[in-house]
Amino acid sequence: MSAPCQHFGACGGCVLQNVPYEEQLKRKEAVVRNLFGECLPIIPSPETFFYRNRLDFAFGPNYTLGLKAGKFDVINIEKCWLMSEGSNAILDRLRYFVSWKKLKGYRYALPNKERGPMRHVVIREGKNIKNTILNILTADKVEFPLEALWEKIQNLVQGVTWSINLSPADRSYGEIQKTFGQDYYLESLNGLKFKIPVQSFFQTNTHQAENLLKIVADFADLQGGETLLDLYSGTGSIGLSLANKAKAVVGVEENAAAAELSKANAELNGIKNYAAKVGRVENVVKALEEKFDLVVLDPPRPGVHKKALQKIGEIRPQKIVYVSCNPLTQKTDVELLRSFGYKVEKCQPLDMFPHTPHIENILLLRR
Repeated sequence: MSAPCQHFGACGGCVLQNVPYEEQLKRKEAVVRNLFGECLPIIPSPETFFYRNRLDFAFGPNYTLGLKAGKFDVINIEKCWLMSEGSNAILDRLRYFVSWKKLKGYRYALPNKERGPMRHVVIREGKNIKNTILNILTADKVEFPLEALWEKIQNLVQGVTWSINLSPADRSYGEIQKTFGQDYYLESLNGLKFKIPVQSFFQTNTHQAENLLKIVADFADLQGGETLLDLYSGTGSIGLSLANKAKAVVGVEENAAAAELSKANAELNGIKNYAAKVGRVENVVKALEEKFDLVVLDPPRPGVHKKALQKIGEIRPQKIVYVSCNPLTQKTDVELLRSFGYKVEKCQPLDMFPHTPHIENILLLRR
């Protein structure tokens, strides 16, 4: 099978694009089955192309803009098959703008070249609610002509933000300087509305995230009187989606801005039984005195902190729903939870990222 993207092979974003989609699903399901013994059939992504609501692009030499190739070079992306067609028009407009303003890229094919200020642009777009915002990241405090960009691009987007990343780390996150238009975008998941600030985390595959929330609700099987602890709660998508079937929901999130946003999203949806605690999960759960009927886990790739797992075992919730983007660390965490008497009752893999090796997996554990 030939890959449709002209950049396949040079760009490392979709390494399985030349593998038939059914075969991709079989491979991913086999990984989960080998880890946990058995699993339900993997749920395919509703879309296999143009499914992402966020992509981070790098500025390169000669006013190129695209995806990174190696340490210094950038592939000038004419059409990316991961986001919407509209995002490709945005890339074209940005390329023209930085060339017009002579704003050089930060990355160069030769390391001794003088670096320019332009580092990244992050494009974020709502799929169910059509709106798009940009975050332009530069390397220093040279004034970026954001207002001029806004004048040239506002027919394509609802907001532009300029941020500065002074760190040598190659990341698309920085200190926000200025915004024209919206500094957030709006999205809905299964009827719930979410306001997502320009630098906040949100599930990247919107329509598959809706399936994920339905599975979590099915595994939770709430009857209306339960108290729920949502760990690594982010902007609150899981906890808020379960709130109408619970007595009370408590989210725990290290990022203070995301925790505040989860409360704002609760208010946006008229949800009264949601509360958020700010702090590292292992520290917050250690101080908890309440008992919870259900604990939801949705940690980053390294998994759940061992001290947090220990406290969960002491809390002894009847059920645990564990959402993971890394089944390998999920498997390690489950082995510790087994020592507290928990067993895997259901295992449901999803393909959240077609054409990549990444796998999302949801477990229901019960004592």
